[in-house]
Amino acid sequence: EEITENDAPMRSSTRLPPFPFPLPQLLLLLLLLPSSRGEGEVGCEEITENDAPMRSSTRLPPFPFPLPQLLLLLLLLPSSRGEGEVGCEEITENDALFIVDMQNDFMESYSVPSSRKPNYDISSHVTDGVISAGSLAVRNSSQIVDPINKWIDYFEKAGGKIFASLDWHLENHCSFCRNGSCDSNPDGCKPHGGVCGPLPMIGFNSTGKCIDDVAVADFERGALMQWPDHCVMKTFGSRFQPFLNLPNETVVVKKGWYIRKDTYSAFGGTRSKESYPFDTEDTKDDLKTRAKLVDLLTDYNITRFWTVGLALDFCVGGTILDSLGKNKETKRGKPPTIKQSILVLPCTRAVSPTTTGAEYIRKIVEAGGIVANQTDPPAALKEICSNVASTLSLQTFT
Repeated sequence: EEITENDAPMRSSTRLPPFPFPLPQLLLLLLLLPSSRGEGEVGCEEITENDAPMRSSTRLPPFPFPLPQLLLLLLLLPSSRGEGEVGCEEITENDALFIVDMQNDFMESYSVPSSRKPNYDISSHVTDGVISAGSLAVRNSSQIVDPINKWIDYFEKAGGKIFASLDWHLENHCSFCRNGSCDSNPDGCKPHGGVCGPLPMIGFNSTGKCIDDVAVADFERGALMQWPDHCVMKTFGSRFQPFLNLPNETVVVKKGWYIRKDTYSAFGGTRSKESYPFDTEDTKDDLKTRAKLVDLLTDYNITRFWTVGLALDFCVGGTILDSLGKNKETKRGKPPTIKQSILVLPCTRAVSPTTTGAEYIRKIVEAGGIVANQTDPPAALKEICSNVASTLSLQTFT
């Protein structure tokens, strides 16, 4: 009954199942039950002043196990933990933190932190201590870098799995506004980059239309957008934000690498072959044969999916809806292992917070997703596990 240096922790795959009864009440019941004493043991055949007649119809049967050994076994068994109890508030190897598109082209202009060293050389993109905004900058995007780093650190220490996605486009990608014909669409064509749309209401860049399901659906309802050149593979704009503290073991998924298709959701991406420091090496030929995100999540047996990053009303929202199997446009099936999908609201920003951003929060909640409103990981865990996570926080989301 002693633990020595030869003992090793039990792997979760061999863990005993949770005991189905509350432990304190069960122990009390056992103490009240008569012990199971065999013939010949002291006290079994003795009448003392503490004995009183008991009707046989009300006598409790002897308990079939020796009490000390049973109590020891119960103490070693894990408790039966459900949502709202202590076990829910723990990050395990079955939790995934998914960081969506935290890339330079989506970042607003911000001052370089004086006390921190960037993950790679950024000197050619800094003027007077300020990094210039990306080509498709999301307002207030710099505010979520430190909170996301806090979640990364918490997950890494707790043994959770960390994933991240990168938008990864060829230079003539169909989502770029400049790819249209200026002769046929002078109002919609912006050869030097810009936002075009919504299409087809202002005309249509016929040479640049994406053919993926989301683009086709958007075009049919008059809501297709085309964007400035952004996240072109192997450029500064496509790289992770330089102060994002991604661990070496981060699983990176790249998306949007097919020239005629766009994909907002990370579930349209495949695993990058590159590892830390995540230098820009993958090509379309590399990526088209790599594992899909749904297969990676299944292989890692991810049951709880936490999402942060940019932008809520496009790539973040699409990724969460796919994780729930409720994306009406992609029609992807729900990943088989995922039981909960959670949006960490303070760790995301939207292109249009009060319109499409608010609408995506509603979509996520209606699809069965959970919205955590706390920035601090332990507080967010307590919030969702006590079933008080707010479904909507539109009045404070900016």
